[in-house]
Amino acid sequence: RHLLDDPQAVEAAIWFHDAIYDSRAKDNEAKSAELAEKKLAGRASPHRIARIAAMINATATHQLPPLRDEGALNDAALLLDMDLAILGAEPAVFDAYEKAVRLEYGWVEEPMWRAGRSAVLKSFLARPHIFYTTEFRLRFEAKA
Repeated sequence: RHLLDDPQAVEAAIWFHDAIYDSRAKDNEAKSAELAEKKLAGRASPHRIARIAAMINATATHQLPPLRDEGALNDAALLLDMDLAILGAEPAVFDAYEKAVRLEYGWVEEPMWRAGRSAVLKSFLARPHIFYTTEFRLRFEAKA
């Protein structure tokens, strides 16, 4: 929490980022962001709600959103790193996670699953760093 500019906004983004989830859908993050905007209207400032929605939407691609505020950008980086922290988990923990994800996508035939999952994981390896923040790089990058 001490690394965050707006811990409450990040917490809201965490709670809402998979509020709507269907493994067959391509718009889960957008729908989750819309739900957050709807539920938080009148409870947070429009600026904060936009920040939360931007963080939620960023989890679709794991690319930093176009935020101009340095604090908001740092918060988004930390949220994305939290979302990918499993990549740096102990092998048994990661394997259990992968098995659970495979169950979620049980409707996908094995060759398509392998190709798709491989593409996702390779996309992270193709980046200069898997994690955006120094804190997560130091803790998880080597294992990931």
